[in-house]
Amino acid sequence: MIRVTIRNQNKKRPVDLLKIERIVKKVLRAEGKKNADVNMVFLSNQKIRAFNRAYLGKDRATDVLAFPLENEQKKTARGTFPKDSVLMKRNTSAENVPGDIAISSDKAFSNAKVFKTSFKEEIALYVIHGVLHLLGYCDKSKNERVLMREKENEYMLKA
Repeated sequence: MIRVTIRNQNKKRPVDLLKIERIVKKVLRAEGKKNADVNMVFLSNQKIRAFNRAYLGKDRATDVLAFPLENEQKKTARGTFPKDSVLMKRNTSAENVPGDIAISSDKAFSNAKVFKTSFKEEIALYVIHGVLHLLGYCDKSKNERVLMREKENEYMLKA
């Protein structure tokens, strides 16, 4: 069973939680995941910047932070998703959980203007991007970015 827990902590940017849950499940199923738990939270630029600084050492707001549980279990991640009440309590079991995703809905709002897309499209893209990271896709090298963009485009057409 795929379980998705979503919280919107950025009340000035409402998001369609049901649509987001459907997107997460579509991507996971298409990538062969039958059992998974995903925790997702929508934040302001200020909050995501604080988490980016604390957990990845980067002092700037970003669009998506993804923390695969696999990395936490192997203790290879630099940091793990905060377990405090500011975000959410984990609802996980070790064998099912791809991990946790934090998304800046402020960044989606501003990037929608920059890229001439809608806020909803940017949110869908960030959700897909985060889930792909949880599944092991990377975007550090050129080849990895090409594959990531292909997957994002494929799932955006289905979103």
